[in-house]
Amino acid sequence: MAYAAGIAEFVDKVNAALPPDFYTYPVERQRALYDSLAEALPIPVPASVTWRDATVEHQDRPATRMRIYQPGWHGGDGVIFYVRGGGFVIGSLTSHHSLVAEIADRTGLVTVALDFGMAPENPFPGPVEDCYAGMTAVLADPAAFGLSVDPAAAVVAGESSGANMAVVLSMMARDRGGPALRGQALISPVLDFTRWRHGGEDAPLLSGGEMEFYTACYCPDPELAADPYVSPLLEGKFHDLPPAYVVGCEMDSLRVDAGTYADLLRANGTPVEHVLEAGMVHAPVRARGMSEPAADMVRRFCAAAAALAGGPEAVSDAR
Repeated sequence: MAYAAGIAEFVDKVNAALPPDFYTYPVERQRALYDSLAEALPIPVPASVTWRDATVEHQDRPATRMRIYQPGWHGGDGVIFYVRGGGFVIGSLTSHHSLVAEIADRTGLVTVALDFGMAPENPFPGPVEDCYAGMTAVLADPAAFGLSVDPAAAVVAGESSGANMAVVLSMMARDRGGPALRGQALISPVLDFTRWRHGGEDAPLLSGGEMEFYTACYCPDPELAADPYVSPLLEGKFHDLPPAYVVGCEMDSLRVDAGTYADLLRANGTPVEHVLEAGMVHAPVRARGMSEPAADMVRRFCAAAAALAGGPEAVSDAR
């Protein structure tokens, strides 16, 4: 296997800003370093996109935050909910700000970045319950958030651990009787945490030690790692899930999760498009500013998400 154009340089830049052993640092230091990637790999926010923050109260947990992005053009009445990666431990609304804004700009759809309380302070099921609360609140009453969207045209999306939560949100929506979702768009989903309980395979920008750390933070009780809402591939049920666009990356140890999930969806009658990105490392969304293949991956991901929501089936290259 060989890196796609620009990816070797991307890996070097990430490693310079976020050392491979960063997961051994104090958690607050990890979070600061991860957020600094937005400065090390700057990508401007589209000028026509506006955004605002909102909160949702739910159960006995702290208020759930979200950031709502309004595109400068109208691509349809659907809405995309994006859940960021970061192993449930690192990341913020800031770390993925330009990416979510770009999704809104490319699709012409309102896009909502769901925030959540992070592990280890907030282990499973806290993060995914926060996301579910935010998503359901918006779809139950869009006008309360100043939105004019179709609650029946919602897509959940995310990368890495965020893609895990997007899958689980699809399952929770089915199991809890709603909200009805129209699609799921995933990049490098991690869908079996049991294989990482004691470390595992190293890959560029995703080491076995890092995955072991994330697993312990999210699932401090070893039995939780096998929960179907943590590791859907083990005992999850795959019937009646929304159509999916699933991206795996050739040089990513999690590519098997993407392929297995796509196969299980097909076996249960769910339409799915599975794409294996050649020469790509784990969830390289930040590489889009220095790698044309990565930029093309993000363009196609946005077009697929828009199509799932019922928006335009193709997005202009000019966007």
